[in-house]
Formats: sequence, structure tokens, C-alpha cells
Amino acid sequence: MRIIGLIICLALVGGALVIIGPALYFDLNSFLIVLGGGVGYALLKGSKEPFIKLFGDGAVYFGWIGSLIGLIAITGGRFDTWGDVEKMGPALAVAMLTLFYGYMARLIALSFTPLDTLED
Repeated sequence: MRIIGLIICLALVGGALVIIGPALYFDLNSFLIVLGGGVGYALLKGSKEPFIKLFGDGAVYFGWIGSLIGLIAITGGRFDTWGDVEKMGPALAVAMLTLFYGYMARLIALSFTPLDTLED
């Protein structure tokens, strides 16, 4: 049942990606922040909880951290986007990708987390 639920969720997101345009959803730096942060968090936590659950939690945390880093870079003038609407839209989209990746990683990790370790 869990795999069927995951397939349904991924199909819904995948359908939206195809309609909007899959090229908008790929950024290696955003992916690496979430992947590295999830692994680092799971190793850092080092508790009795399964690694996959901790990875999912860390991926969400680093999704938010990555978005904050992106927003600080945009508003701090790092890429000369502030005030230029044509540059700011794509920059904001990339800044939000870490959130997207983090929550998608959490969704996938949730489906592989043993049921007895999940909170109600």
C-alpha cells in the first residue's frame, strides 16, 4: 500500500512537472545542498531511528536552509537581480527548488521508513 501511495504522489507531481516544463525543476547546486544536508543530518543525529527517516528529516531542514541562502543571495545583491524582474523570477525559482527537493526526498524516505518508527 505504501508503494502505491508513493506512486500516486509521484505521478501527481510528475504530471505537474511535465505540464509546466521539466527543465525548470533541475538545478545541481540545489540538489547537492539537499542531498548533502540530508546525509549529514542523518549522520550527525546518529540516533536509534532508521537512517532513511533521519535523511528525510534532514532533507527538509536543508531545503529550508537552501532557500534562505538563495533569498539572502538575491536580496543581498550577489547576482545583481534585485529590482530586475526578468532576472529575479528565475533566481527565486532556483531558491525555492531546495524546498521542492527537500520535501520530495522526505516523501520518498517516508515510504521506505519502517512503520514502527513513524510518529502518529
